[in-house]
Amino acid sequence: MFFPVTFIRPVPGIRSSSPRLTGVARSANPGSANLRELLGGRGFRRLYAARLTSQAADGVFQASLVSYVLFSPERATSAGALAASLAVVVLPFSVIGPFAGIVLDRASRQRILMICSLVRMALMAILVVLIAAGRTGVDFYAVSLASVSVNRFVLSALSAGLPMVVDVDRLVSANALSVTSGTVATLLGAGLGSGVRGLAGGDDSAVALVAGLAALAYGLAAATAARSGRADFGPLVTVPWQGVWQQTSQVVADMVDGARYLAGHGPARRALTALTTSRAAYGLVLVMTVLLYRNHFTGRTGGLSGLAAVVAASGIGTISAAVVTPRATRRMSKPTWLALVLVFGGVVEVVFGLPFSAILLVVAGALIGFSAQASKICVDTIVQEQTDDAYRGRAFSLYDLLFNVAFVAAAAVAAVILPDDGRSATVVVVAGAGYALAGLLYYRAARRHPEDRMAPAIRPTTDGPGRVNDPAGVGASPTPADPAGPAPAPIGPAAGPVGPAIPAGPTGRPGPLA
Repeated sequence: MFFPVTFIRPVPGIRSSSPRLTGVARSANPGSANLRELLGGRGFRRLYAARLTSQAADGVFQASLVSYVLFSPERATSAGALAASLAVVVLPFSVIGPFAGIVLDRASRQRILMICSLVRMALMAILVVLIAAGRTGVDFYAVSLASVSVNRFVLSALSAGLPMVVDVDRLVSANALSVTSGTVATLLGAGLGSGVRGLAGGDDSAVALVAGLAALAYGLAAATAARSGRADFGPLVTVPWQGVWQQTSQVVADMVDGARYLAGHGPARRALTALTTSRAAYGLVLVMTVLLYRNHFTGRTGGLSGLAAVVAASGIGTISAAVVTPRATRRMSKPTWLALVLVFGGVVEVVFGLPFSAILLVVAGALIGFSAQASKICVDTIVQEQTDDAYRGRAFSLYDLLFNVAFVAAAAVAAVILPDDGRSATVVVVAGAGYALAGLLYYRAARRHPEDRMAPAIRPTTDGPGRVNDPAGVGASPTPADPAGPAPAPIGPAAGPVGPAIPAGPTGRPGPLA
């Protein structure tokens, strides 16, 4: 069943505190015209450039990290060792990561992008020395952890800043272009890093050279971010530093407030729950795939080259999702499309995974890459639409927390149940069921909560005192409000701006997921 995407008619006289956060409901343009309009905005172009350079540098860094830790001939890789490596790199920041949201809601996101890139450049210089010396101890993992941790600030800042430079009604297309292009940039960076490593001989000194290339790439990312203005990416309201103890107490209180805010917004909460479940399934699949290509498949289809083929295929799927998703969500609601692609991912995992064929896993990489990216585009857009700017940084940091905890927890389970060669029919079936159940339960929840299938109310812009630009009826059919009426937009800790209205459920409170 397809649910039409409609806009709630704006309420005359309601004033938005930022014209950048508003949009006019209008008919969808063809993809090429929409792309030209997006790239026509200077703010979007600069944020887009910051994403591309930063994520390309991430790809080069990841190439050095993966080849050094997982595919070095001198180092054996087991399920437990791989899970431990993932936990060391990902989990510590996942615990403290939500506090980054407070920074994103209180400090210039443009400055965060610039400073974080400079910090990562310095960390890469240290990593060059450690890799050249053959270090794999606490010092190596500490520097890797620091680099990954800083990267979480960057990715959250990029997502939180997007609604500042794009109209609300263009967020799906903007997310499709930005997130997908960023993923492709990461893949290209990883390909460049892997190529340099191969040309340089593949030993530790070659990996150190790749890490040095990553340092230069992060310097370019910092220079790109510096081209934007301090306030270009938000937040709209900043709060000055208040002292260590008072600030720490305020951070804890704000984090709890942010979690309560997300929990109270049913559409965002349900979408995040579905995607987090699929992320756990992805964790199982990732550990299994790495072990299969590291220890099970032999010859030309195995090893780092075989895994690179899976990654490249996943990139193709990612690009396809960026092309298809905006068009699909013009024909059906984002929740419907999200449910479909999650179920599709589950079917693909079982059908293409059970034969344990290196060739079929490459095909599965493309199809699951499509599913993962299409679902992420939808959830990113839902969270952006449903979150006031005063909470948006915390929302994406909590989003990141859920992703990483689910991922590492699944990797820990994989370490227990997977053999060292990665071949396990049980894991394939469990992962496929996880994808499919996430989609089916989310679809059932969306059917029970009509507000999930509506675009958020787009507040009118104010052209001046007493002059309200009301775009009601332009290219959209009026949609009746929920019986309980729209819930009032929460006010942030610093009396932040009012964002899109979030329709409440039939009782005025969010319902359960299923």
